[in-house]
Amino acid sequence: MKTFLLGTGCQKGGTSWLFHYLKASPQYVPGFRKEYHLFDGLDVPAQAYRRDRALAQAAAAVALGREGGPVNAQALHLASMYANPRFYYDYFAGLLMTRPEARVAADLTPAYGMLSANRMAQIKGELADRGIRTVSVFLMRDPVDRVLSQLRMQVRRNADRFVGPLDEVLHKRYSHYEYEARTRYDHTIAALDEVFEPEEVHYGFFENLFSEDSVREICAVLGIDFHPPNFDVRRNASPPAAVSDEVLRIVADHYRPVYEAVATRFPELDLERLWPHARLLR
Repeated sequence: MKTFLLGTGCQKGGTSWLFHYLKASPQYVPGFRKEYHLFDGLDVPAQAYRRDRALAQAAAAVALGREGGPVNAQALHLASMYANPRFYYDYFAGLLMTRPEARVAADLTPAYGMLSANRMAQIKGELADRGIRTVSVFLMRDPVDRVLSQLRMQVRRNADRFVGPLDEVLHKRYSHYEYEARTRYDHTIAALDEVFEPEEVHYGFFENLFSEDSVREICAVLGIDFHPPNFDVRRNASPPAAVSDEVLRIVADHYRPVYEAVATRFPELDLERLWPHARLLR
């Protein structure tokens, strides 16, 4: 059966590596981008700029075309999905029909971890109406490490974005919405458990993603053949940074509900081994 992969995060949790792994499979059919940001742009107020930017880019593409210049077809395509999400579902259904060996297409938008169960159910239902099975992969990372990695990425992209050493910036920003909403794995897990059957969702962890066993589990959920991964290539990695234990403990305590929810949902895990910052909650 043809399968659509709804990636649900988390940001800085290995989704770029997974995307490139899937692209190397002849059974994967790539679309015109890794992350479409359609539903977070529609549903999450803080992400509405995604919609506005997509529509502005489409308007610019049309204006350039009227002047005889090249038209950015991808910008128009994404804008059409915002105008009517039916085009999103039809697009992925069409991708999966392009060649017989195609089994999986995907939208690996980590921000989809912020979607409601109702939206996830709607996506699943629309694709089911088109004969497409929907599964999800949710990759998690130690909450403290995830927030710190997101912050380092922002600094790497714009060194002037924040004032002061990273230690101080983390202390000021760890609870801001742009970090917290992407780290509340408990909310995402609750939505996924409500919408998907156990065999339709893979819960994974960044810390052990880069192993053959983990990759085989993902392939099994997707219904594609395993092919050897390249674990030597890491995508979008940020350099390490020194942060005081005091600040790390404050951040860990803020995300205590996440650590506790993951420990409860996955009792087989040695969480303190997997996520060392959990030890700060003792």
